[in-house]
Amino acid sequence: MTRAQWLELSAAVALLGAAVGAAAYWSRAAPTGRAGQFPVSRPAAPIAASDLELPNVTGRPVRLEDFRGRVVLLNFWATWCVPCRDEMPALETLSRELGPKGLAVVGVNFKESKGEIQEFVREHGLGFPMLLDARGKVAEQYQVRALPVTFLVDRRGMVVGTILGIRDWVGPDARAYLGELLSAPHA
Repeated sequence: MTRAQWLELSAAVALLGAAVGAAAYWSRAAPTGRAGQFPVSRPAAPIAASDLELPNVTGRPVRLEDFRGRVVLLNFWATWCVPCRDEMPALETLSRELGPKGLAVVGVNFKESKGEIQEFVREHGLGFPMLLDARGKVAEQYQVRALPVTFLVDRRGMVVGTILGIRDWVGPDARAYLGELLSAPHA
């Protein structure tokens, strides 16, 4: 590669970086807070959530049914998954702030040991329920193919949204979307 080509390529990369940075800045500079803007796959009609029963980090069995009457954010994750780890603080924030309003954040760990998860929970100060899917049976039941993946279950136990990948859970669009679910009438 000649020096001129190298300089031209460097300039192009710099311009692309500036464009991406500007787009990121402007998308954050004027948050909309609109529930319809939150990137979530919404089924045409709500689908009944499959019940599950898994032990939590203390060994106590927990069922999805235990959260009936609350909106459940069911997050499948693993410690080796960097995006999963990155979104844990935001999920903890949601749990603390929206828990009293009816949101239950529930983590489902994929195929890791109880000791690993207990250490992770302790290190990161997580207070929301953490369930252990040691054999991956519940992940299979929910057709989890990648991590992180989150299922949103309304107060009636119906899956109303699926999210593949990390999200800005504490951003205005997520809060608007969750606020909409939390304010929906109990049926």
